[in-house]
Amino acid sequence: MKVGDMVLVTFGRDEESVVGVFISDDTEAWARDSNGDKIITRAHVLWDGEVYSTPLDQLEIINGCR
Repeated sequence: MKVGDMVLVTFGRDEESVVGVFISDDTEAWARDSNGDKIITRAHVLWDGEVYSTPLDQLEIINGCR
């Protein structure tokens, strides 16, 4: 994902989804794999006028920034 990508945020089976904008990854500095590479599991996403830390498995890119 790149800054400005539009994403669909899905909360669960019975809840509505919202459209947001990817801002940045939200990974703790200590989140590393066995090779020392950063593990990205969350993202800062803007929707409803607020920035939220959101798990990546709840995001789907719907319109990439060009």
